[in-house]
Amino acid sequence: MWHSFVQWFASVIQFMYGITDSLGVANYGLAIIFMTILIKLALFPVTQKQLKSMRAMQKIQPRMKYIQEKYKEDPQTMQLKVMELYKEHGVNPLGGCLPLLIQMPIFIAFYQSLFNFKFAVEEHARFLWIPNIGSSDPWYILAVLAAATTFIQQRVSMVDTKDPTQKSMLYVMPLFMAWIAATMPAGLPLYWVTFNILGILQQLYINWSSDKVKLATETGVQVEMANEVLEESSGQHTLAEEKVAGREKGGKNVNGNPNSRKKRKKR
Repeated sequence: MWHSFVQWFASVIQFMYGITDSLGVANYGLAIIFMTILIKLALFPVTQKQLKSMRAMQKIQPRMKYIQEKYKEDPQTMQLKVMELYKEHGVNPLGGCLPLLIQMPIFIAFYQSLFNFKFAVEEHARFLWIPNIGSSDPWYILAVLAAATTFIQQRVSMVDTKDPTQKSMLYVMPLFMAWIAATMPAGLPLYWVTFNILGILQQLYINWSSDKVKLATETGVQVEMANEVLEESSGQHTLAEEKVAGREKGGKNVNGNPNSRKKRKKR
């Protein structure tokens, strides 16, 4: 079944090459770029939803930390409050993994289909500075572009730049993708770089649209946290007032009941 999927993938590349040929610019590099755009459009509804969810997830981190700190002695209540927070802001904690899981089979199939790929016209496998997209880039330019676009995409998707996990991934992933791009057939990093550029544009649009509601969201979280603090301090205030009232009514006896006062009078 997997072999059939790889063969189908190779057929799609040939089909896209046929489109470039009909346009008078026959080239396998352009065919891969057109195919990448098609894949991005097909995945757009899924990635759009998940990127928004990831953005919202990062924005509610202050609220999440507050809940974790407040209910650290009660894990069950903490879990319940966190799930309520996710539901309130439309966040899917596992949503960020979905686009990557969808992309992995495509990435592997792309990689395997480019090995021993039968080009209809060998000369048309040349693209810009790359002699053959079925071989690795001899100048490592695609490796640099893969690292740069991966870095930019991760950077524009970050909300909390001080988070240690995000900061480490910001540098580890670009280096990993540079290594892949330097060792794999050039068609694969060409796909990755094109996909990243489209992803950066999509993320910038999401950032722009989410910034419109950013103030309202952050203000709402801050107000909610402030209200809880006020409620807690108000409850403590009320308890303190009750204790003071008890002492005023009953002297040293906190209960301040009539029987206590009668006993003191008899004495």
